[in-house]
Amino acid sequence: MARTIIIETAKSLMESGMDMTIATGRSQRRPKTRGAVSRAHGPGATGKVSGMLPSLLPAERKVGEFILKNAENAIGMSVGEVAREAGVSEATVIRFCRAANFLGFADLKIALARELVTPIAGAIHEAITEKDDVAALAGKVFEANISTLKDTLAVIDPRSVERAIGILDNAGRTLIIGVGTSAPIAFDAYTKLMRLGLPVTLQTDGHLQMMEAALLKKGDAILAISHSGSTKDPVETVRVGRNAGARAVAVTNSLLSPLAKASDVTLVTSSKETRFRSEALASRIAQASIIDLLHVALGLRRGERALTSIRKIEDVITAKQY
Repeated sequence: MARTIIIETAKSLMESGMDMTIATGRSQRRPKTRGAVSRAHGPGATGKVSGMLPSLLPAERKVGEFILKNAENAIGMSVGEVAREAGVSEATVIRFCRAANFLGFADLKIALARELVTPIAGAIHEAITEKDDVAALAGKVFEANISTLKDTLAVIDPRSVERAIGILDNAGRTLIIGVGTSAPIAFDAYTKLMRLGLPVTLQTDGHLQMMEAALLKKGDAILAISHSGSTKDPVETVRVGRNAGARAVAVTNSLLSPLAKASDVTLVTSSKETRFRSEALASRIAQASIIDLLHVALGLRRGERALTSIRKIEDVITAKQY
């Protein structure tokens, strides 16, 4: 069954900063389209790629051929994943995008998304059709979320979880970060770990989180949450924090993402249904479940220290209830 997406994907990709453009001498010589995303009329993304193949360098041609054969899958892949599948470097993928007159990798994915888009049913949820009644809709939406949890459970690496628990439990201070749709999950992580008595702070602003990261030191930690793992703010914040001596734990959907590569430990979610929809609930359910796992495991590990903090909080919270 063909996968479907919505035009909103374009807006989400632009706002999330997923494009990792690499400046090269060759790309600088090509004229750039004004605006964040190319608006060229004429053939669709696959038509442009097909037409450019004969004039591309051999390595770039590999990327084009892969895109043409795997257009739907490519929309949900990172630069690193496309590079690996095509047998080239990440820089080659970016050069290919420029050669094909896209502003970058995100621009290419947006163009593919527009070409493959189907009517309103697919715009809301990729598994549904316009003929589905409410019962069918409920079944498909809930099953997609259940599937995400099962898939995430299947890819959880207990050793990585143990390492993450050790880093967070022993940290002098932990900075929790997340932007966009990952921000609510970052807030959830903050409230959960704070209740256990862990010294945690939260930042969802790109500038402020980098400022805090610069003030971290050896023995501190960063917990970074990003579904794509390609959003610039958390990746750059993790790099700043690690340069300052802190260790980083990432919660993301891709082991090949820039965030995963920049972190000490990566806890991977698996959200197939949301590859084209960064706003989807399934990705947040997977992230929240990873955070809940860390919360429970840390609570057990801290034992009486956690109970003492929980009781203190319960004593003051009761005054807020009728």
